[in-house]
Amino acid sequence: MKLPLALALLVIASPAVAQSGPPRPSAGDAARVLSDPAAQDVIALQIASLAGIVLDTKVGPLAALTDPRDHVRADDTLRSVEHRRDPEFERHLYEGSRRAVATAGAVAGGAVTEAAELRRTADRLRAALGPLIAAAGSLDQGQ
Repeated sequence: MKLPLALALLVIASPAVAQSGPPRPSAGDAARVLSDPAAQDVIALQIASLAGIVLDTKVGPLAALTDPRDHVRADDTLRSVEHRRDPEFERHLYEGSRRAVATAGAVAGGAVTEAAELRRTADRLRAALGPLIAAAGSLDQGQ
């Protein structure tokens, strides 16, 4: 059940789909999905897949314009350049993406909780200020 919800959130996040698609999920729904380890895996894999498209960009034609210490070769892609710098680059990309999704889930969950607390505080302030506002109105009418 959680995996389809995560996939639905990915689709809904697309601006074109968001304009014509189903209603956006609530902040609470997003926080729950982003906090779910299975959803984090799916989202991190999607991020890595999207990054892969960019990483396959050929940068070799710019090799002559780069610093020789960068070791950019004529047939290089961004992926090959990064792989030489860090042989575990793709694993690190996935792990970093997963951590970022987990952090987003924690932040979203905290924001949802805080928003509810701020609403309670505002309600208490309105209740406490009501009699003061009424008394001030009485004083104005008495003058």
